[in-house]
Amino acid sequence: MTTLYYDPTVDVHHRLPVNLALTTSFYAAPQQPDDARRLFEAGCAALGISDSMALPVRASRNYGSSLILAREWGMDDLADLLVKAIEASYEPTWDHDSNEFTWGMGLDEQHPRGQYNAFLAAAEASGPGRWEQLSAAPLASCPQIVDVDFPTMALSRAEWVGDALHLSLAPQHEDPKKWTSFRIAGAEPRLWFLEGLEGATMDTQGSSVIVRVPLVKADLVFMPGIY
Repeated sequence: MTTLYYDPTVDVHHRLPVNLALTTSFYAAPQQPDDARRLFEAGCAALGISDSMALPVRASRNYGSSLILAREWGMDDLADLLVKAIEASYEPTWDHDSNEFTWGMGLDEQHPRGQYNAFLAAAEASGPGRWEQLSAAPLASCPQIVDVDFPTMALSRAEWVGDALHLSLAPQHEDPKKWTSFRIAGAEPRLWFLEGLEGATMDTQGSSVIVRVPLVKADLVFMPGIY
């Protein structure tokens, strides 16, 4: 099965394998979701994504971008198939020394392939309607965490749930006698509380809050108080 691609620079049409429509469908999905979904389903069929597909699958960005779209459109069965293929084929690896999670892709390269990893990482954060939402309007502004002393300290979670910011500290090496800090920039000037780690401190400076914590694993909640 083939599809046509028009190249205006040389005024010719190229015949391309329909599975290449998976790339087109990913970029078209936020703008033309109906057409993109038709391309996507045709590309998945051409790629042979099914219960009987052979594993491992070859290194490609198609599986990561397809997982994003499967979750975007609530195609749970397809998402499960893609997760199975990715986990069986792409060498998901957690490096505890550097606090980094990457996919080796079976390429035996010194450094993880950047573009492939980017799609797979995006798939981990994907969900119904999120890709379309990113293109529909500017993101709503919210306070951001900056000045993290990575890799000495990493944050495995930084998520606003309602008015509260949930944080998970993941230091490279735990040492409760050593301390580090980071800044929550753009916080509304008001009374804030920090819960979850004894001894952690906050210092408000203008629209920023500087948080100081020991190098330990902990879950924190940064929440507003009453005016």
